Amino acid sequence: MRASEAERKIRFMVKFEQQLSCEMNRRALSHDMCDIRVSDMANALNMDVSTLRRLCQKHYGKSPKACIDTMRIAEARKLLLVGERPSTIADKLGFYEHKTFSTLFKKYEGVSPAIYTQTDNTKAFAASR
Repeated sequence: MRASEAERKIRFMVKFEQQLSCEMNRRALSHDMCDIRVSDMANALNMDVSTLRRLCQKHYGKSPKACIDTMRIAEARKLLLVGERPSTIADKLGFYEHKTFSTLFKKYEGVSPAIYTQTDNTKAFAASR
């Protein structure tokens, strides 16, 4: 019995997201300061870069790099909300430089990590009153 297109999509997305999560954790634990490359993800998923690009475009509607960045920024938001410092988050998520992290975060969120934290804490405080 052949898997439906929806099942193949879900399997790929789960596998991609699990592998990226493992890669981020591995780099954080080993203090590996290099950026997560598309070729690293392709190797970890046992496929070539062109196949990874095609599957990401097909299932996510964006490039593998954009998928990686989206997931890293989502994780960064969580870490900011529990009080992690932006420089620590940059290290944990495998950004080579803090500035690279801040620039990417601002691109996705519209504000710097520091402003995001202040704004979100203000909203949370107002909601609790």
